[in-house]
Amino acid sequence: MNKKKKIIIFLSILVISFQISVYPAWADSDVPEISAEAAVVMDLHTGEILYQKSAFEKRPPASLTKVMTAYLALKLGDLQETALISPYAAATGESTLNLKAGEKITLENLLYGALLRSANDSCVAIAELIAGDEERFIEMMNLQGKVLGCKNTQFCNTNGLPDAAHYSSAYDLALITRAAMQEEKFRYIVRQKEKIIAWESERRQKVNNTNRLLVEYPGAIGVKTGTTNAAGQCLIAAANFEEQEVVVVILKSKNRFADGKILLDYGLKQKDVETGGNYANLEISNY
Repeated sequence: MNKKKKIIIFLSILVISFQISVYPAWADSDVPEISAEAAVVMDLHTGEILYQKSAFEKRPPASLTKVMTAYLALKLGDLQETALISPYAAATGESTLNLKAGEKITLENLLYGALLRSANDSCVAIAELIAGDEERFIEMMNLQGKVLGCKNTQFCNTNGLPDAAHYSSAYDLALITRAAMQEEKFRYIVRQKEKIIAWESERRQKVNNTNRLLVEYPGAIGVKTGTTNAAGQCLIAAANFEEQEVVVVILKSKNRFADGKILLDYGLKQKDVETGGNYANLEISNY
């Protein structure tokens, strides 16, 4: 099946399966104190909300946008397919892999660049490889968001560069992350601390994961940082303990990693209390 037919089939499935989800109810009791202006804690398995703070407010998501970009790429792309870098992708600024027009690099390596290095040029190259151009890929991002139940999200680019019309919410980003974490390759990539990016030429570049919690928080399994002047410090973090898994989304924090540790502790303890496990008997992480 050629790429054009694959995209048409994918879009048709999205339209047919489109459903508006209902926000779950929860009680705001024993809420932890954090510096973030908006946040949510979600059970990765069930989608249950364990904590929320202004979780449905529209806010700039910065590079947390890249979770959706990577998710679509994994659903539609071939990891070993080679992208020919366009002048447009190569000209994308801010955090980059320093892609050069005319270079060739696999989708898999572009994903490592996007998710670990937070490379904006990688995201544009991914979009062009999957959909032919970035605008068409952005349309697919917005449609996929609606299918997942996102009601306060609108993407205008693939990487989270500042745009007044580009926004999401803590809750919507948790929905997107929960879907992405069902992709085995996504899970694998976002928990890697470093990676050697390889081009088809002899060029190589080592990239380090910007998510410090992979080193600082026991049980951390990903997923993505984001920062712009408008968005502030942002973070999506996930962790597991025994059979419990939670994801935390933090927007505009004064200290995203400190907030992440607090909320991961809170979420894992809440789930453990429900199941009668061992985490609730452990001393809460003191960093």
